[in-house]
Amino acid sequence: MADILAEQDGPRASHKIRRLTVLGGFWDGLELDFAAKLNCIIGARGTGKTTILELCRYCLGQIQSTDPTRQLQLTKLIKANLDRGTVEVTIETRDGMKYRVVRGSSGEPEVSDERGSPVEVSLSRGQVFAADFYSQHQIEDIAISPRAQLEVIDQFVADEIAGLDPTRRDVISQLEKNSADIHQLRQAIADREEMLGEIPEIKKRIEALDVGGEQAEDINREVALKGARDQEKRMLKRTDDTLAGVIDQFEALTRMVRGFGQLVERSEGENGKLFERLQMVLEAAGNDAVGAITSARKIVEDARQSVEELDRQLTEAHGGQEQRYTELLRAHQDAQAQAREGARLQTRLNELLEQRRSVERRRKELLELTKKRGELLDRLSELHDKVFVLRQKIAREITARLEPDIRVSITQFGERGDYADRLREALKGQGRHYSTLVGRIEQNMPPRELVRLVERSAVSEIATTLEVRDEQADWLIDRLRGAEDGKLLLDLEALQLEDRPKIELRDGGTYKDASTLSTGQKCTTILPILLLDSDRPLLIDQPEDNLDNAFIYETVVRNIGEVKARRQLIFVTHNPNIPVLGDAEAVFVTESDGQHGKLRTRGDVEQVKFEIEKILEGGAEAFLERKRRYGH
Repeated sequence: MADILAEQDGPRASHKIRRLTVLGGFWDGLELDFAAKLNCIIGARGTGKTTILELCRYCLGQIQSTDPTRQLQLTKLIKANLDRGTVEVTIETRDGMKYRVVRGSSGEPEVSDERGSPVEVSLSRGQVFAADFYSQHQIEDIAISPRAQLEVIDQFVADEIAGLDPTRRDVISQLEKNSADIHQLRQAIADREEMLGEIPEIKKRIEALDVGGEQAEDINREVALKGARDQEKRMLKRTDDTLAGVIDQFEALTRMVRGFGQLVERSEGENGKLFERLQMVLEAAGNDAVGAITSARKIVEDARQSVEELDRQLTEAHGGQEQRYTELLRAHQDAQAQAREGARLQTRLNELLEQRRSVERRRKELLELTKKRGELLDRLSELHDKVFVLRQKIAREITARLEPDIRVSITQFGERGDYADRLREALKGQGRHYSTLVGRIEQNMPPRELVRLVERSAVSEIATTLEVRDEQADWLIDRLRGAEDGKLLLDLEALQLEDRPKIELRDGGTYKDASTLSTGQKCTTILPILLLDSDRPLLIDQPEDNLDNAFIYETVVRNIGEVKARRQLIFVTHNPNIPVLGDAEAVFVTESDGQHGKLRTRGDVEQVKFEIEKILEGGAEAFLERKRRYGH
């Protein structure tokens, strides 16, 4: 967790971008070696400064944007300026490991070690290395987007959240399978229950079909025995199918445990012996487990062979019994029609009784799945609570660092847009005014509570909570139950509402939400948060946009001075206060002939002060004239 409140003067272990190299495209031949502290990229407009930042972002796989329009713009920028070339970024992790990341105009980033040997390292989750990139105007966009604000807060606890992610993904995956299984079971039960209503009627018809006359008792008994034979065949088939399924599961389990030895790879480090022993332990466990599974499988296979032998004996016995039944009917022509109808009805009854047993089994499965679902939902809620606690701590630390000018708070489950969208989609087109109803549900009923009440048909409780008539509550229950073929309730039950941050700026004596502020005030509110301490490099395209020079000097430059010893900063800028008063360790001066960009020079502020004065101040004459007019 980033310690925002920590008072540190010296360097800290942090990620760094060490070098950027481009081959091909607008910046063909570019080589930039970044300093560990403050880096500024300056140059006339149109010299490709923004492209440098975006190429770096692209190479590290962080170009993804939640805004489709912005995503398209970034993609076009890279395609136009990289052409068929490649970009390479050398990074250093906070643990001191160095990697080279190479990416062409298509494909994914490829990571290698310092020597150029490929390594199995992924940058996609930010656990090995991460940097914070902000394009031009993106700071203003953050002020109006709760989702973007949440991402900013999460960056300060990225490792802690990433540590919870594997468990969270596993729980969500189990919930998705659980939902599919429950939905499938409910459908199967519903399909079969409709047929089970025939059972009482068929029993009545069988009783009414008792054959009368001579040898009636023998014929009725044979009809009943024929029905019993049908039931016996069904029982054997059900048993054989079950045993076959168990054998298939043993086969799958065998394949799984045979791979135990491949769970770990040989370590090239100094602890290689430990991993060799671990691999031996796993291989031995796998072999023992395979032996145990093989023994268990043999027991089940033997049982299945016994079932097959019984089936052969039963088939032989049934043959003689069927012949006796046929001969009896042949001897009593007048009873044949009733006997055959009775046999047909008995067969149908057996089918339905088998279906009823199947429904009963499925009901037990459904009960177990529902119980498991409750446990998974509770686990997911616990994980969300842990994330909320992390976010809340960061919000308090940001407030403590930036108050009284800026304060940050966060409301758990406060972002309910997705919830409302799902409800609107389910209720629309019904000729009723559902918007007000959706608003009341969104504000007063969390998804899981809504599902609980709907499944209980709690008309009165829903009506009271939403302040609607019972008739409208009943309509709501009916609509939600039938929506998406019954799947909507499962989805809503597992829907995790996101936390909602609130960032405010003190304006006079009043705190105002960042989304309601002027453009300049939005940037004044968000930029100080981005400049707080972190172990991730911070790259911003024109941080001075929409800010007055007084704020840049009094706040931005001061924050840069406080944080640069512990956090690498890379800024594209047109404002001289940032490199000069921020005492940039590296200033890169760009130029362009319209076809290609070129690095004109690089150095610290003292070494490139002529270029800074000319490009950012308008030249010595303009600088001195301003000084004269100010009376200095």
